[in-house]
Amino acid sequence: MERKCYLYSAIGDSLTVGVGFSLFTNGFITRYVYLTREVLNAPVVPFVFGKIGATTGNILNSLNNPIIRRRIENSEIITITAGGNDLIQAAKQYLLDKNEKDFFYALENGKKNLEAIIHQIVELKQKNAPYIIRMMNLYNPFSDMKGTDKWVEAYNQNIERLAHSPIVKIANIHDLFYGKEKELLSLDHIHPNSQGYYIIADALSQLGYAPLI
Repeated sequence: MERKCYLYSAIGDSLTVGVGFSLFTNGFITRYVYLTREVLNAPVVPFVFGKIGATTGNILNSLNNPIIRRRIENSEIITITAGGNDLIQAAKQYLLDKNEKDFFYALENGKKNLEAIIHQIVELKQKNAPYIIRMMNLYNPFSDMKGTDKWVEAYNQNIERLAHSPIVKIANIHDLFYGKEKELLSLDHIHPNSQGYYIIADALSQLGYAPLI
């Protein structure tokens, strides 16, 4: 399928903003756009709607913004980064109270919000097909904190359940980062460095572009 131009909306948290690498290159987005142009053999115009510290609830609420809604309606490519801040907040609270209910709440609330995010996007896109939604699961920035990986994996199960159609695909970033966190994270030990963002972009691109091509 040949087009003159593809529109791309990126929504999400600080990974969409590109924190940890360079605010001026939008983290993984710059490379993902380059790879996408190569595959589709057409220009790709990105619209970035990331917010530092955004939780799944914040991202869900952002879909009420008429500008974001209009961009999503018209975009053939949509990426979502979400969930990391839900778990970071839970981990911080857990350090204070040592109560695992903090993680249970993050899991249940995140699951509900993620499902609502996908539902709203699918609703917005009803009359504008074909399109793709690309997401990533979560790596564990707290890998040195004993017991945290089980919660990351549990959260990732909720993310992976969203891939219930060919339109929605999930990149397995957790496994790509596992055991390599020191190499792939920035000095803040939370966000990816340039190499980490390259790995994210490549993994998203390798999910393919059907049904766009």
